[in-house]
Amino acid sequence: MWNDYFGKIRNKYGMSISSKNPLVFDLDGKDVTKDETISLLSYNSENDFLKVMERTVKYFTGRYHCLAIFGTDEVSFIFEDPVAISNELHPGGYNKGDVLLSLFSQYFFDYFNEQNQGKKIFWHGKYCSIPKGKINSFLKYKSVRFKNVLTTYLLKKNNVKDAGKIKLEEKIKLCEDIDGYDDIKEIEDGVLFYNGDRIDLKDYLDGKIRVIKTIESSNIDFFDLAKWNEIEE
Repeated sequence: MWNDYFGKIRNKYGMSISSKNPLVFDLDGKDVTKDETISLLSYNSENDFLKVMERTVKYFTGRYHCLAIFGTDEVSFIFEDPVAISNELHPGGYNKGDVLLSLFSQYFFDYFNEQNQGKKIFWHGKYCSIPKGKINSFLKYKSVRFKNVLTTYLLKKNNVKDAGKIKLEEKIKLCEDIDGYDDIKEIEDGVLFYNGDRIDLKDYLDGKIRVIKTIESSNIDFFDLAKWNEIEE
């Protein structure tokens, strides 16, 4: 009786994902920015936190054929076909966002920490559905957020008082005079991946995909998203 009663409550108030709008999973590393043993200012060694993030995001975007943007200790995965990812994560299909997020975050946890040489990192997770036409706006929002977090982090590391209260434009000016800032400017706007390839963020927002070549990149170099969508349809 109780199982049936609470099962009805769960089904009534549990949030179902949209069957049409893209599904977004946001993951945030727990206490990473506060951990003195972890640096978010190095992007050179394969053992650096940000490089581990890159390898992990590359794997998951390739495995689940999705878009993702990461910066500092945060990453957002965008699944344009929510039904496909639901079927992938929960064979037979399941439309409850909290269950799908739980499964995905566990897979992410295992893969990231297998790659990571340091302590285990735990991840906070959130999910939402957004209209397809708002994906670019979402990416711009995340990009500004990443830049804000990274510049604040750098200023705090250099003992700048009340760094979090400084406007972003001023933070960037202050960071320009700090050693090491040039090393992370490449990634301060966020790193964008699509289907396992790192792609240029600005070009994507302009409606095109340009793969940023690495040793492991595919042979795809450049194609127009509008034409690609016509092929898909």
